[in-house]
Amino acid sequence: MKGKLNAEKAANIWRIAGLFFLAMLWIQDGGGEAGVILLAGLGVITLARWRFTLPSWTLLLDQAASILAFLYWPPAVFALAVPLFESMFKGKWMFALPALTFATFYGEITLPLAVVLVYAGLSGGLIRAWKVEAGKNLEEADRQRHDRYELEELKEELLLANIKAAQMAEITERNRLARQLHDDVGHELTASVLALQAFEHLWKENDPQAAEMFTQARERLDKGARYLRETVHNIKPVKELGAEGLREIAGGFTACPAQFQVYGDTSRVPVHLWSILYPCLKEALTNVVRHSKAEKVEIELVVSPYIVRLSVLNDGLTEPVRGRWGIGIRNLRQRARAAGGSISSTAESRGFQLVCVLPLDKETPGGEPV
Repeated sequence: MKGKLNAEKAANIWRIAGLFFLAMLWIQDGGGEAGVILLAGLGVITLARWRFTLPSWTLLLDQAASILAFLYWPPAVFALAVPLFESMFKGKWMFALPALTFATFYGEITLPLAVVLVYAGLSGGLIRAWKVEAGKNLEEADRQRHDRYELEELKEELLLANIKAAQMAEITERNRLARQLHDDVGHELTASVLALQAFEHLWKENDPQAAEMFTQARERLDKGARYLRETVHNIKPVKELGAEGLREIAGGFTACPAQFQVYGDTSRVPVHLWSILYPCLKEALTNVVRHSKAEKVEIELVVSPYIVRLSVLNDGLTEPVRGRWGIGIRNLRQRARAAGGSISSTAESRGFQLVCVLPLDKETPGGEPV
């Protein structure tokens, strides 16, 4: 995150501080040209490590420059702290052996030098551990984010599959009814027409069998009418569908008076959209009971040529309440979005309003989809 301290920034701060410390030694001791060349070389390679990823063997260059500078400027031995830090920071502690060996055997090691080298090694190791841990946390966050995206995609696919299944069930039911009407009612009507034609021919010839043909035609018509009544009776569900189902839900709401109005031709709304409108109304009325002190609720269902709109307005809540309109509304929004629609909520002076808008298939005047 921009502006936030991380392991790389901490390493850069340490490098700058190390170079600043060497510069102070050079000023205090008067290191001459050897100190200037060493500081310039370390500054260039430090800048290169900041901008690019250098191979680990470049750590030997830092140590070689420090050892050579030591021959002309003894305090240059403190510069070995820089490659020591880099070795521990990169996790390549083997590359720090030349610096440690030289610092140990060049002569009597002083306490300040020991403190500087130990500090450099520990700092590099700790900052590396910080970097590794941050990398693991970042990988875990990326994995969780990826899993969450996959779950959202799976949820969208399941919602779409649910809608497709409802549409296929509707088409299957239509085909079944068409076959039943054709096989039963259509067969009896066709037989009745043939019987009536035979009756007409026999009646004109005063044939005694005309009465029998008439009786057969009447029986065929009675059977066809019975098949038709049975088919219509089987079509009607036990529970009311369409706008009547919404009216039944509104009628069962007893917390306060609920006014329900319908505009437009509700027969144009397909079955799979009612499966979204019903829970939307139930959720809105449930939230009225839980989160508001409404005195009345206004429910409107508007069916236009291209959309169906359900609005639920209650006068008990005029300000949005954070966190209260959560999982239920969120799931309904997912279902509405899968159907190409949307669910929105607004809080204003009139009260809290929940609006569900779903698209309708464009139809021809005959009622068949274009």
